[in-house]
Amino acid sequence: MSEEDLTDAIKTIRTVLTARMLATPVGTLQRETGEPDALDLIIGAVKGLGNGNEQYTIPTIENVRAQWTGHRVGVTKHEPEPNISESEKFLHLKEETKSPITILYMHGGNNYLLGPAARRATTSKLAQLTGGKCLSIQYRLAPQNPFPAALLDCLITYLTLLYPSSDFPNASVPARHIVFAGDSGGAGLALSLVQVILYARKQQGIETPVLEFHGQKVMLPMPAGLAFQSPSVDPQLTTLPSWAANFEYDTVPPDPPGYDAEFPMDEVWPSKPPRGHYYCETSMLYHPLVCAMAADEWRGCPPIYMAIGSKERIVDAAKYFAQHVVIQGVPVLWEEFELMPHNWPMAFPSHRLSEKCYRSWANACSSFADGFNIQTRGSFTALKNFQERKLEVTGLTKISKDEVGRLMTHRESSIRPFTGRQVAKYHL
Repeated sequence: MSEEDLTDAIKTIRTVLTARMLATPVGTLQRETGEPDALDLIIGAVKGLGNGNEQYTIPTIENVRAQWTGHRVGVTKHEPEPNISESEKFLHLKEETKSPITILYMHGGNNYLLGPAARRATTSKLAQLTGGKCLSIQYRLAPQNPFPAALLDCLITYLTLLYPSSDFPNASVPARHIVFAGDSGGAGLALSLVQVILYARKQQGIETPVLEFHGQKVMLPMPAGLAFQSPSVDPQLTTLPSWAANFEYDTVPPDPPGYDAEFPMDEVWPSKPPRGHYYCETSMLYHPLVCAMAADEWRGCPPIYMAIGSKERIVDAAKYFAQHVVIQGVPVLWEEFELMPHNWPMAFPSHRLSEKCYRSWANACSSFADGFNIQTRGSFTALKNFQERKLEVTGLTKISKDEVGRLMTHRESSIRPFTGRQVAKYHL
């Protein structure tokens, strides 16, 4: 295979792995007068939560695409898609919805891969178990669209659920019925969105901040809760010990392929000018809107469900985050599953621990949307006998805040802009 053929193949793979291959969603979120205030809110939070040395690319406001997912009753998994319009599909989806809950789903993929189609089985399962419906966001991906483009897309989608335009198929959904859910990097995006709302609260000095959207002043409330599977709270991933310790047990690769010196250069990567990270500038890696683990203030955050495998490379970061927010009074439902790797329910959906995870994940979503009084609790489920034992969430890890800060500083200082190689070499 020639270098030209291989370059074409890589471009094809990129197309398959990114959002360009997604099916047409039910609704397209239109740009309207007032939406720049959503951008202003995010840029204000970037500045207000930072140290003044941040560098970032201000994104444009674009139409955001998303996919509605529900559960079709009385059909097999091989049933063909009905030959009806998208509007008719959505009407059928609403007719089969039994609960007012709407799950706003942010897919994983470490901010540079996948899209709603990759998590359609997951959102369908959550819709089935909760009786509600899911809206999965096709947010912009890096490296073409670095921070904060994806975060802006998620904020605009949340606002559209709350205050839909005339061409949006769904009526307004109250925040008390909305749960932010996601896996891996999508969970990190959801937490970044919560940080934006917390910052706006603090700046405006009111419980529910206001902004302009669709040309009107609207309120920006918190959702009912947050529900995550294999949450990534550190985009650099490599900060804490489990990243190296669990390498041989997990499915997460050592680094994105673009960091390999042998990776072919093109118009997408390395970025121009070069960045030290595909998602953001090096100066943003441990900013609270990029790295949830680095955020100090979580008081006022809604309750959080977290499911994690004990052999995930990111488990130490998840433990530290859960313990940190619980100390601040945020209720956390922590479930740890023995020997499970990253995103195991998606990889092994019929495994008993996957089924248990899906049930717990959906139950947490329903409990949040139903307004139940959530109390912090933790559990560890064994692989051999599927027995569950109690864990104290305030004692998940001995890693201190000072140690995390030291590791972050060391890691940030070691990162250099990635420039690639002038002549790429290929290995088949």
